[in-house]
Amino acid sequence: MIKLIRKRLFLKSFLICFLIIFNVQAVEFRGAAVETYKGAYSKKKVNEKMQIAKNKACQNAFKKFVQGMESSKRTIFISIQDQIYANLSEYMVCDRVVDEQIDKKQKKVSVVMKANIDITRLDIEINKSSKVFDTKSSDKSKLAMIFFSRTVDSQRAFDERVTNVEKKTKGVDINEEETSSGISSTTTETNVSETGGSKLKKRDVTEYIVDDNDTTKLEANMKEIFTKSRFEPVSGPRQVRRKWRSLKTEIVDSLENGGGIPEEVQWEIEDLMAEKNVNYVVFAYFDVGISETDKSNGNTVVPVALTKAEIIKLGNGDPVSLGTIGGINEKRGGINYDEAKNNSIAAVSKRTARDLVALINSKGIN
Repeated sequence: MIKLIRKRLFLKSFLICFLIIFNVQAVEFRGAAVETYKGAYSKKKVNEKMQIAKNKACQNAFKKFVQGMESSKRTIFISIQDQIYANLSEYMVCDRVVDEQIDKKQKKVSVVMKANIDITRLDIEINKSSKVFDTKSSDKSKLAMIFFSRTVDSQRAFDERVTNVEKKTKGVDINEEETSSGISSTTTETNVSETGGSKLKKRDVTEYIVDDNDTTKLEANMKEIFTKSRFEPVSGPRQVRRKWRSLKTEIVDSLENGGGIPEEVQWEIEDLMAEKNVNYVVFAYFDVGISETDKSNGNTVVPVALTKAEIIKLGNGDPVSLGTIGGINEKRGGINYDEAKNNSIAAVSKRTARDLVALINSKGIN
């Protein structure tokens, strides 16, 4: 028994080390399937149908993953999907049964399987289908990075301002009656009150601080993905050199006041990059949110989000935008704020880089 426990611990430790050393990233998905059988119940017949159902459930789990792909990446995947599905076991491990049922009355079997999909291995195959992958190392496309990370410094929330309006009117009714002694009149006063109003909600004010240290971490993670995808990542600031200080000041002022990267500044950077024979330039900024506490374990959780990233193709003629992406969010935990933030930064930056590479590949250019 002790030997068995030690063996399991060794295998678990080996798997963890393997994932760390080789930077393997996997995601978990579940799939379900149902199969029916004909005739009387038999163990052999049910086992055969159950195995078919398991295989289909694993495929359904993988299809769920594909449906969640960024559209440009999915476009490339579709072109090679026959090859992937024919060798599905190379891209995922699907051997864990979550639930299985045998319904003798309805003559059917049902199963739910859990699949671990190797994103790293799959990305390699997707990138192989791009023109960039076919280029020689000396002909790699230069890709410049202009990234910024900003952290929420303070946030002011305003209550709704309520304006109540009350309108009062006064009415007088006079009734006259003829009597034997003359005319008798009765006066009745009526007060009418009408109420109404309006509500004004003022937008919350958020102030930011641009953090160069976080920006450096983002660049390092994304550079790794770009390099593996056969691009030649280069430092954006180095390409513009002496003008970078003034350009950066304008960008930082805008970002810290809740804006984005000013268009005029972006256009100037694009022109300077083109002079340096840069093929692509990526403009992106990320938001680091306010930390939270995970009630389940007490760890710190920090949300980090890609607010906007745009990739521009440079070359002959005017710069061309290949598209923008955004809304990539990660909320990872850690024993303290810095660890949680770094974990979230690593996750969101790598996802962003993969989606940008897929966006370029979907255009069929190098």
